[in-house]
Amino acid sequence: MVRVFFLLCVVLLFSSIVLFGNSVDGQAIRKTRAERHTREAEAVQLLSWAAARQKAVAFISTLTTAQKITIITGNSTTPRNCAGTISPVKTFPGLCFADGPMGIRIAHNVTAFPTAIHTATTWDRDLWYQRGDAMGAEFYGKGVNVFMGPNINMARVPHGGRNWEGFGADPYLVGEAIYQTVKGVQDNRVMVNVKHLVANEQETARSTANSVIDDRTMHEIYMWPFIKSVQAGAASFMCAFNLVNGTYACENKRIMNDIMRKENGFQGFICTDWGAIHSTDTSANAGLDMSLPSPSFFSLTNINKVLGGTLSQATFDKMVANVLTPYYMLGQDQNWPRVTMRYSGDYSGAVTSPFVDVTADHDILARKIAADGTVLLRNVNKQLPLNPNAGLKIAVLGTDSVQRSNVVNMGGGLYDFGTAIMGWGSGSVFPTYVVTPLDGIKAKFGAANVRSVTNDFDVRAAATAAAAVDVAIVCSNVKSGEGYITYDGNIGDRKNLTLWANGDNLINAVARVNKRTIVVIHAAGQVDMSAWINNPNITAIVWAGMPGQESGNSLADILSGVVNPSGKLVYTIAKSPADYNAAIVTGANPT
Repeated sequence: MVRVFFLLCVVLLFSSIVLFGNSVDGQAIRKTRAERHTREAEAVQLLSWAAARQKAVAFISTLTTAQKITIITGNSTTPRNCAGTISPVKTFPGLCFADGPMGIRIAHNVTAFPTAIHTATTWDRDLWYQRGDAMGAEFYGKGVNVFMGPNINMARVPHGGRNWEGFGADPYLVGEAIYQTVKGVQDNRVMVNVKHLVANEQETARSTANSVIDDRTMHEIYMWPFIKSVQAGAASFMCAFNLVNGTYACENKRIMNDIMRKENGFQGFICTDWGAIHSTDTSANAGLDMSLPSPSFFSLTNINKVLGGTLSQATFDKMVANVLTPYYMLGQDQNWPRVTMRYSGDYSGAVTSPFVDVTADHDILARKIAADGTVLLRNVNKQLPLNPNAGLKIAVLGTDSVQRSNVVNMGGGLYDFGTAIMGWGSGSVFPTYVVTPLDGIKAKFGAANVRSVTNDFDVRAAATAAAAVDVAIVCSNVKSGEGYITYDGNIGDRKNLTLWANGDNLINAVARVNKRTIVVIHAAGQVDMSAWINNPNITAIVWAGMPGQESGNSLADILSGVVNPSGKLVYTIAKSPADYNAAIVTGANPT
C-alpha cells in the first residue's frame, strides 16, 4: 500500500504541469496582491527567523518564570474576544487565536469561503494561494494573530467527520495546497496554526484512538503535508488529541522534536488542541510549547515542580522563544489592528462584536473557487449546459436547495441547516449571506420558469412537479463535522455513506417521471450512489462539494455554461462502501 502511494506521488510530481492549473486571471490577481504586500512590508520591519529568535531571547531575559508561563498558556476566562487567548506581558500584547479552515468562525462580516476539500478540487495553485491570502486579510482585519488552520489530515476514512476541512486523500496534492495556503495567509503577517499533528483521522474516540504507523508511511503520507508547511514557513502547529504509536501526539517526541524540528528545521511553536495535554515535563521535553485553552499541566505550580530538574531552564526558555519568534518574524509587534470579535460559548458574541467588515471583494474569489471546484461526473448527450435564454421550465427539488435555519447559528452550533455549504464544528463560519441553489437557479434562468419542492420526504409533490417541466434538478447532500456535536447518530463521523434525509428515494421518484433529471450533490466526502446511479433518466450528475456562501451562484454558472466544469475529485468514490480499504475504528481505545 505504501509503495502504491509513493508511486502515485512520483507520477503526480512529473505531471504537475498538466494537473495543476495556473489561470491568467489568477496570476494577475496574485501579482496585484503581491505588490500590496510589498508596500505593506516596507512599512513594517519583517525579520528572518534568526533575527526574530534573537529579539525573542532578549525579551525573555527580562521576564520572571510566571511571566514566561503566561506566554505559553491560554487564558480561558470568559468573556473573552477570541477562541484562544494569550494574555499580555510587559510590551508583549498577547495573542488572539481564532478558527478556522474556511474563514473566521464566531464573527460577523466575514466570508464563508469554499471549504478546503472543495478548493482542492480546482487543482489550481493560484486559487489556493489567493484563498489563503484573502483569508489572511480577513483574520488580519479582525486583529487575529493566529489562524487556527488549515487542517491537513489525510482523509484516510471516507466517513471521517472533518475530511471536508482538509485538502483530500493524496499527500502530494495536500502538500502543494498547504504550501500555497500558508504563503497566502502569512503574507498578511497572520500566523498559521496548521493542524492536527498528526494522524487525527476520525472523530470517534478521538482522545483515545491510537494511530499505528510505520516510519516510511509516516514520512511519505501523513507527515508530508506538515513538512511542506514547514518549507512554506509555517509559524505554528497544533498537536492532535489522539495517540500515535502508543504515545499521545502532544507528548510525542518522535513527531514534534525529531521529525518536525531536527529533520525539517521547524522553528516556531506547537500548541495543544483544546485540552490535549497530559503531562508537564514529558510534554515539554517532547517538544510541546503551549497549552490551550488554559494552563493545565503548564501552570506555574506544575512548572515549578519540575523546573531545574526534569525540565531544564534552557528547554523552558526555548518554549517561550518558540512562541515569540514567529510573532516578531511577521512583525506583529508593529501596527497590529485591535481585536474586533466577541467570543462566547453560545455563539451570541458574534452578534455583539464591533462592526468591522473585512469581506472586501472576496465574494468574487469565493464564487470562482466554488465554480472551478465543481466536478461534472456525468453528462449524457450534452445535457449540460442548459441555455438560460431557451425558456426551459425547471423544477428544483430537495431540502439541499434552500436555507432552512438562521444563518447566524451555522458556526458550529447547528448542523441541520438545509443546503450543505460546509460541515459543522470549529471549522465552520458565520456566513454574511448564503446564496442557495434555488436562489442561484432562479436568478440565472428566471424565477417565472422555476418551480420548487423543498421537502425531501414529500416525494409525491416532487414527482408531480418534475413531471410537468423540461428539466428536473434534484439537490441532495451529506454532512459531517466535529465530534463534540452528534446529529442523528453521526458522532462527527458519518455512520454511513448514504445521502441524508430521503435523498435516494427523492432522486428515484423524480427520475421515474422526468427523462432529463440532473442530480446535484453537496457532500462532505464520498457518497454511496448505488441506489440510483444506473437510472438512465439521470442524464447529468454535478458534484458540487461544499462550496461556501456562493453556492447557488457557482452552481448556476456551471449549469448555464458560464463556467466550464473543470474540477477533479481528490478522492476515489467507490462503487460500494465495502470497496474502501479503511473504516472508522470503534471501541473505548481503538487502534
